[in-house]
Amino acid sequence: MDAQHLYRIVLIDDSRMARLGLREQLNRTAEFRLVGEAASMTEGLELIEKLNPDLVLLDISLPDGSGVHACSRLVAGRPDTRVLILSVYDDPAVIREAIAAGAQGYVLKDTPVAMWRNAMRRAAGSGVVLGPQLIGLVLMEVREMANGLTTACMGDLSPQERRLLPLVAEGRTNKEIAVALSLSDKTVKNYISNMYSKLGVTRRSQVATLYARTLPSGGILAEDCA
Repeated sequence: MDAQHLYRIVLIDDSRMARLGLREQLNRTAEFRLVGEAASMTEGLELIEKLNPDLVLLDISLPDGSGVHACSRLVAGRPDTRVLILSVYDDPAVIREAIAAGAQGYVLKDTPVAMWRNAMRRAAGSGVVLGPQLIGLVLMEVREMANGLTTACMGDLSPQERRLLPLVAEGRTNKEIAVALSLSDKTVKNYISNMYSKLGVTRRSQVATLYARTLPSGGILAEDCA
């Protein structure tokens, strides 16, 4: 990823202390710029429309609605917006709802700073992020979801699409996949689009769920944000 890229961030959290702590961390990192803060869903959605940030850091609990609902509304109106959910809750059901609503990731508020920064980089770059503390919690959820899906459509993938499959399931960005496989970004984008069509999915999390069922152990590949 280009080290010179500057990510513009909007933070939505009703806790003044939480906003202060995150603001201090963001201000210490040259690649992130906090361009706006809000304490409610209504205020935050208006701010996002005005500022058009690269990434939204969104608290799961807001005074005028849940972060999941806010994420769903935001993504419905601005499909290209990247959202990283902040939470103190490690409930797998809540995590699943957040990802289904369109969030790029879900990170606990007590996650170490270095992992926070990497999570923001990956989410802003279209990667899918789960904090390392959460992988074990959602594993059973993913297995249960996989039981209701078929892998028959896997046979429709081309050899090159099969090479991309585990990398997409890991949450790698298009650029990371392009580098790993010595392909252009545009070629990777086209392969992924064709893969989604053949698998009948629209999100990387769904690709991960399907791929999980093809593994001998029934597990999933996940990168730990370190």
